[in-house]
Amino acid sequence: MTETVDVAIIGAGPAGATAAYFLGEAGKKVLVFEKEKLPRYKTCGGGLSRRFLQAQFPFSFEPVLRTEINAVTYSFVGLSVTIPIKSGMIDMVMRSEFDAHLLSHTRAQVRQGVSVRTITEMPDHVIIETSDGSRIEAAYLVGADGVNSIVARDSGLRRKKKLAAAIEAEAWVPEHIQKRFANSPVFIFGEIRLGYLWIFPKADHLSVGIASLHPRRGALQTTLRRVMGRFDIQMEGVPLHGHPIPVYTRRESIATRRTLLAGDAAGLVDPFSGEGIRYAIKSGRLAAEAILSGKIGQYSEQVYRDIGRFHRWAMAEAMFFYNLQAICLALGAPNPFTTQAIIDMLSDQVNAFDVMMLAIATLPVYLLTEVSAALAGLFG
Repeated sequence: MTETVDVAIIGAGPAGATAAYFLGEAGKKVLVFEKEKLPRYKTCGGGLSRRFLQAQFPFSFEPVLRTEINAVTYSFVGLSVTIPIKSGMIDMVMRSEFDAHLLSHTRAQVRQGVSVRTITEMPDHVIIETSDGSRIEAAYLVGADGVNSIVARDSGLRRKKKLAAAIEAEAWVPEHIQKRFANSPVFIFGEIRLGYLWIFPKADHLSVGIASLHPRRGALQTTLRRVMGRFDIQMEGVPLHGHPIPVYTRRESIATRRTLLAGDAAGLVDPFSGEGIRYAIKSGRLAAEAILSGKIGQYSEQVYRDIGRFHRWAMAEAMFFYNLQAICLALGAPNPFTTQAIIDMLSDQVNAFDVMMLAIATLPVYLLTEVSAALAGLFG
């Protein structure tokens, strides 16, 4: 028997749930397929801006905000600097809780533990056949099923996608080590080619990981264990979760007449930081708006204007930064204006280009302040 819906969404992560929320609020009949049972674990650092969430949704995320961040630490070849930030700006979440919370506010029907077998696009609808034998006809389809998207594969989208790589783990550590990292994530540079490591505090454990744009075989695991050991975080017996990181390119189409890709499936992950939740939410909303307005043909260009074109700057920044790491960190990391610009970007107030310009523009002010303070101490 065939079931008919307005929109089918594959994947119940931030992109899929966001699309489902806005489509449902507009009165559309929405069906979401999620191959896992919710809540389910997802590899993710989990840093989010409260301001950004408040701007996107009318409901609160307070129940799933685990840890409030009040400082950021940058580490490079054994040297580190910690920059305070305003409270209430950035919080840490667990994706299992965050995704389930977002999905719970939608009006969509959700089928968990059901995977998609085949997708066939017809002139006036899309046919979806699933692992439980269901056959769905949807006027439109949103593919929010991650970097290895079945929707992209069956729709002929993003055939030559570029990939980076990351490994992440959840580490339960002794209380005194947990306290050492409380409320201050650590970003570690200079240990892996074209990448970095991180230590993110969660409520009762640490989320640690490593990412690289061009990793050498075996380098991620080896480097993660070695560097975490230096921070007294023992990785023996800790499960590691590896995953590819998609890299957006405008040359790869992300939509057909009736199918739209969003989030990781569309390659929308920051190539410098690896941040993906914000872009998943933004693209999920853009997908919903394109369907509601009937302007599917403009979706790819809208994604490029709102998200993709800034990824080009982020990639350029990444290449510049990793080739001149020591200089960039020496001048940029201690500069509080740089960190604030990054926080503003996470809040969606500025973009990657703005961050670079703000970092350059505020450098003279920062250096003058430091010199003045040094002279005051010398003669004071």
